[in-house]
Amino acid sequence: MASGNARAQASGQASRPRAPQRERGRVRVSALLAAAAALFAEKGYEATTMTEIAARAGASIGTLYLFFPSKDVLAQTILSETAEDLSAQLDALHARTAGLSAVAIADALFAEIGSFLAKNPVYSILLDLPGHERWRRPVRARRRQQIAALFAEARPALAAEKAERLAVIVPQLMRIALTLDARDKLRDGILEELRLMLRHHLTAASAE
Repeated sequence: MASGNARAQASGQASRPRAPQRERGRVRVSALLAAAAALFAEKGYEATTMTEIAARAGASIGTLYLFFPSKDVLAQTILSETAEDLSAQLDALHARTAGLSAVAIADALFAEIGSFLAKNPVYSILLDLPGHERWRRPVRARRRQQIAALFAEARPALAAEKAERLAVIVPQLMRIALTLDARDKLRDGILEELRLMLRHHLTAASAE
């Protein structure tokens, strides 16, 4: 039993990133995460190799594996950190939009999430990875909860179910445009058309 517990503990430790103890280590980890995020965004998760990540960061492959035992762990770390950044932005947006109309909240959300995704394209890539639902589900659930909370503060008030539906709809609408190549000149226009469609829907609904 003791040996089984030891193996389970070792397996659990191997599936987590190693926290750097010194400033030099923190700088290395930051460089590795930045290199991985850039390559995932450029080439996709599956096409990127650990060797390429180490080379992009100017580190040895041994250093990369020292801190991140697998590409999966590396991806989870990046998604967790970018999701935390988005969560902080949504919390700040909540403070600015409480009491506004649903239309104004939707406009603010489109601007906030659009800006975030433009700066962090790796977020959507990792959130949509097939076969990784176990560690993506909590990220989606938290985002949905935060967006629903934004719409729950709208005036005039929205039904709780409608706020929850909008929390799903807004990110899905944005994905339609943001899955296009960033160099596609139609992308920004498509995103704006989707924002106007939602604005029209919310305006009509509030008049009922």
